[in-house]
Amino acid sequence: MENLSTVFENPVSNATGAATDGVAVNAYGQGQCSGVTYTVPAHGDIKVDFKLKLQCVTPENVKALDQLIRGMLTASYQKKYDQLTKESKSGGYGFFLFFSAGGGKTSYSQTTHTMESYGLDRAQQTKIIDAMIKMANQWNTFSYKGEVSNTEYDYSVSGSLFAIVMDATIQKGEQHTQLRFLGPNVHLKGNDGTSSLPSTGKLY
Repeated sequence: MENLSTVFENPVSNATGAATDGVAVNAYGQGQCSGVTYTVPAHGDIKVDFKLKLQCVTPENVKALDQLIRGMLTASYQKKYDQLTKESKSGGYGFFLFFSAGGGKTSYSQTTHTMESYGLDRAQQTKIIDAMIKMANQWNTFSYKGEVSNTEYDYSVSGSLFAIVMDATIQKGEQHTQLRFLGPNVHLKGNDGTSSLPSTGKLY
């Protein structure tokens, strides 16, 4: 996955693909919660509780989009969609991998093809696009309360918390909306670049 520098920064990128109503993903990857650094002792865990001011779509709205899309799918496609949610790269919701084609940049035509391949007609696609456009990028407070566990290593691990970030351009007619979406699942990535510690709790 692409490594995004920090979840604080706004994306600066141009939309790609054909000029049509739809969704284009400009960047997708792990975003670091800047300023959130912890040390977890060997075979131990720590309790984490913090709040961040971020210019991202709220977790409640991301969840609503995820449920909107899933609710439009037939039973067989819901199972396929649910498989996306189970992957670590999903950030907690199939919504992310659905639009990023498994975790990467996508054009308007690619995401339109994905929606069509899941049986979504044009009216349903428009409903999804309209719902996304309504979610203006505003500064919102994100909270996290949980534990980070270091059961696998016999040494302490220091690092920062990371979450899945997706930057997208939503186009409807002449209107272009830049949005940043943040997944609810977080994990601590060690400063050594290899250690990755699981956590309980989600961003909310």
